[in-house]
Amino acid sequence: MPSTGVNDRAEAAHPSRPSIALALAHWLEQRLHESVGFCHRGCRLYGLEVLDAEGLSDDRDTGGAPAARMVFVAEGADVADALDHPDAKRLLDFDAAAMVTLEWRMVGAAGPPRPRTFPVRRRARVVEVRTPAGGATVLRFEHEPELVVMGIAS
Repeated sequence: MPSTGVNDRAEAAHPSRPSIALALAHWLEQRLHESVGFCHRGCRLYGLEVLDAEGLSDDRDTGGAPAARMVFVAEGADVADALDHPDAKRLLDFDAAAMVTLEWRMVGAAGPPRPRTFPVRRRARVVEVRTPAGGATVLRFEHEPELVVMGIAS
């Protein structure tokens, strides 16, 4: 099935729908959660092809048809290492590029920090997706996997 692509006209036609970058980031994060969990290290790069933009949302039954296709492109010990990989240039051939890392992120505390204490940090999977129309980031914390934090980047 050929890719339908990502463009600004498709986003403008449906202003009430979340951005395609946010929908792709959430879609990819959900697939990673169901398959590999929190077991990978370093940084991984994926190329994404949109097959059915409407099917990316969770509230629509796609009848088993895939909404997008993800292709593993490169891996590195950190972000710089992954982006320096010779295959990283292949990301330009896809509708969207995704970078997946495991990071230690601060979680909200109940009140102001006490003297001589440090903020609580937890491991989180961070999925960043970039399209020609913009970008989005989705986080899922290992200690609370039901909570998914989503944000749109410009």
